[in-house]
Amino acid sequence: RECQVWKLKLGGRMDDHEAHLAKVEDDLAHQTRFAGELWDRVQDLENRSRRNNIRVIGIPEGVEGSGLSGPTLLLTVLRECLSLGETESIEVERAHHTLGPRPSLEQRPRPIIARLLRFQDRERILRLAGELHWRGGKIMIFPDMSRELAAQRKLFTPARRRCKELGIRYALQYPAVLRVTVNGRQLKFEDPEEAVRELNRILDQNRREEDPQPQRKNRRHTEGDPEER
Repeated sequence: RECQVWKLKLGGRMDDHEAHLAKVEDDLAHQTRFAGELWDRVQDLENRSRRNNIRVIGIPEGVEGSGLSGPTLLLTVLRECLSLGETESIEVERAHHTLGPRPSLEQRPRPIIARLLRFQDRERILRLAGELHWRGGKIMIFPDMSRELAAQRKLFTPARRRCKELGIRYALQYPAVLRVTVNGRQLKFEDPEEAVRELNRILDQNRREEDPQPQRKNRRHTEGDPEER
């Protein structure tokens, strides 16, 4: 009888431990989901705060020391490099180099982060910005965003290259959504690998449509067409 009592006590304790462990696992899953939601919100807030920003790469260090402020220097570069109309007014709230030690003459200059007053100005600048040159150097202009979002958007690079090969219109929209137009039909991809698979399928289909003759010959040959004998 004493042995049976101990078995009942041990069984009750095991049930209590299992219930406690299940509760801990549920709490951990809830906290993990909550932390993920908070991280997504932080990322969204950070990138929305950069919505009017551009990142300019290639402007030499120290040129603003000639009496030009950061915003004035940036406006000078934009007007000399981009085909902006004389009447187009672009207002730069602030412009500064990224944080970090000043590089030497042999090193690449630090990027300049600029905040524009209007989002429409940012979009127009990004549309006009191709391969630019200023004072003998190459200038590149990109949208400003968090490192995490930049890495997420970079995953779509193979899909974007495939779109260019196929001559398909595409747009990489905020935050990281690839929209393509195929035969008048719009497709949306949030998964970079899925986008590449679908584009490869379109490429294979186009090749079959462009070169159907070998397929007909093979079919006649397998069916025993007398003209192929």
